[in-house]
Amino acid sequence: MGRQFDDTKVAIVIAVYNDRDNIERAIRSAAAQILPDKYTLDVLIVDDCSTDESFQIAQTVCAELPNARAFELDQNGGPSQARNEALRHTDAAWFMPLDSDDALDPGRLAKLLDVARSEGVDMVADNLFITYADQPFEIVRPLWANKPAGFLPLTAEFFVQRSFDVEAERSELGYLKPLISRKILQKPEAPYQPQLRFAEDYELYTRLLLDGAKAVLTEGFGYYFIQRERSSSRSHGGAEHRKIVDIDRAFLDRRDLSEGERRAIKGHLNYSKKEWAHWTLIEAGRERDPKKFLSGLFMSWSSIPFLWRAVVRRLVSFGGRARS
Repeated sequence: MGRQFDDTKVAIVIAVYNDRDNIERAIRSAAAQILPDKYTLDVLIVDDCSTDESFQIAQTVCAELPNARAFELDQNGGPSQARNEALRHTDAAWFMPLDSDDALDPGRLAKLLDVARSEGVDMVADNLFITYADQPFEIVRPLWANKPAGFLPLTAEFFVQRSFDVEAERSELGYLKPLISRKILQKPEAPYQPQLRFAEDYELYTRLLLDGAKAVLTEGFGYYFIQRERSSSRSHGGAEHRKIVDIDRAFLDRRDLSEGERRAIKGHLNYSKKEWAHWTLIEAGRERDPKKFLSGLFMSWSSIPFLWRAVVRRLVSFGGRARS
């Protein structure tokens, strides 16, 4: 018999790695959620073997809060393993991820729960608020600036399409941080693919939607997606992008895909190949590895025009700096 989950408990899971400047804000904003009557909250922080004081800060903050606990991985494993570890420590029937450098409005979780109950869905995502580190609660724009008003059904085809084919950088739906029912998970204590250090949310949401999860996208309820110079999502190289290529290929092996789902995943696969090749070229330049450079150029025939344009831009930029 599987583990029993408490329908009136929600877990907020926070993976942290070397983020001492922001982790306290994330924890306190999570613990401050105002829940409906009879609901309880678990705030679970898992440190991924930070080399700074992130874990010590998390422990100190959690000691002040009755609903927050901090744990530490034995070895560095990435955000997927950290989130899976957090979920092993709670019987909450619902969970949502929170990045350690982001923050929540106190009323966000209650609004998500209200939509989940009223609409009878397994996942509720809201349109994130883009802000900047110097003014983290000053909204610059919504993640999806042109989202239609009201509830929008979130299908696999639509989610995947808007995870790469978007009008503005940093507006992909892969960044969403929804409330998720653990009852739809095949592995409730380890829903994330442990090998992923990048795009783990894209993989999980796509898989759940393809498996039949009911989901909606709402207006922004107060997730502050705080931009800073060196966030982890901007710093992954070719090897991590290759994993996304493998994920898309695995999705395409499914026999239950609709034509629209298959078309969207193929589009994301082509995009992922270009990103893989692009980052491989960058790494080859840093490492002065001509074989790696050539492999990057010919990873995908559809990538070659994209890559040559990128190379030309870099050469022009380099020439300009050399003359100045």
